[in-house]
Formats: sequence, structure tokens, C-alpha cells
Amino acid sequence: MKNKSTLYSRYFTYIKPISKLPIIKNYGPTIFTLLTISILTIFAIRPTVETILVLQKKLADEEEILQKVTDKVNNLSLGQRNYDNLDQNIKEKISQAIPDAISLKSVVQSLEEAARLHEASISALQIQPLTINAKLSSQIGQVSEISFIFNLEGKYESLVALLQDLKTSSRLVSIDNLSVTKTNEDSGLIMSLSGKAYYLK
Repeated sequence: MKNKSTLYSRYFTYIKPISKLPIIKNYGPTIFTLLTISILTIFAIRPTVETILVLQKKLADEEEILQKVTDKVNNLSLGQRNYDNLDQNIKEKISQAIPDAISLKSVVQSLEEAARLHEASISALQIQPLTINAKLSSQIGQVSEISFIFNLEGKYESLVALLQDLKTSSRLVSIDNLSVTKTNEDSGLIMSLSGKAYYLK
């Protein structure tokens, strides 16, 4: 078995002449110290740099969110000022179209009045179930829906005119689905529509 010193002697023959160079003798310890400090500094600073980068990203995201919220507040303030400057008659029409209460009576009256004006007979008027919550005075109103199904019978011209009236009724109504079928009589049609009325809750 070879002696340990003889096994590695060839490595020392290469390293010893290099270690005897004047530049290595004079500046070797300094160079190795600086190199060690640099390596340790890189490993010590890396987590801090990563944390800084993550915080900068979060800060940029939060600034973007803050800008969006600020824009929304400014838009709401502008909308409120524009609403306050509206004519009183226009405000009343808006209040009738989208009241701040459910007011099922006005929805039913609008539909019945349209049918009566155009001589259409109502076969069914069904209001879909809805949840009624107490409105808080501090809460900003949100637009909510009252869904209904409205079935009636009449002549083609009357039903078309009725639909036109619903578009311009005092209570805002939107129609989701509409179907028309023939009755046994030649001139009669059955119209079934489902739609929504709106209110602020």
C-alpha cells in the first residue's frame, strides 16, 4: 500500500512552485480573504435582495390597486355631481324606472296596463320568488332584479304594440325570452314572455 504522502506528492509538486511566486506570497492571503468575503457576502445578501424584489412587486401591485380605487371614487363622485345637476323631472323618471323599493304593485300595473291598452287578455302573470332584505341607510344601493313570467293572448298587431309599450314603460323592464304560438282561432296568438324589472336595494 502506498504511503499517503507519496500518493499526493505530485499535487504538491504543482502547487509549491505557484505558492512561491512573489505575487502569491505578497497578495495571496488578501486575495483569498477578499474572495471568501465576496462569496459569503453574496450568499448573505441574496435572500435580502430576493425579499426586496418581492416587496417591490407587491408595492407596485398595491399602487395599481390604489390607483384603480382612486379612479373609481373619482368616477362615483363625478356621477353623483352629474346626478345632482339633473333636472327634477328626469330624476323622478329615473326613480320611477328603478325605484329604491321592490314595489311589485308598479310592476304588475305596468304589465296589466299594457295588456288593457292593446286589448290583450292575460292568462298568467307570475312573479318569481325573491328574497327581501332590510335596506341599511348607510349602504350604497345595488341594482337587483324581479323576475316574472307573463302570458297573454291577442292579435299580432296588438302584441307587437304591447311589446313597444313595455320598452317605454315608466318601470324599467327587460325581456329575456319570448315565444309566440297560434291559437285555434285564425287571428289569435298566445305570447309568453319572461323578463325582469329592477329596483335598488
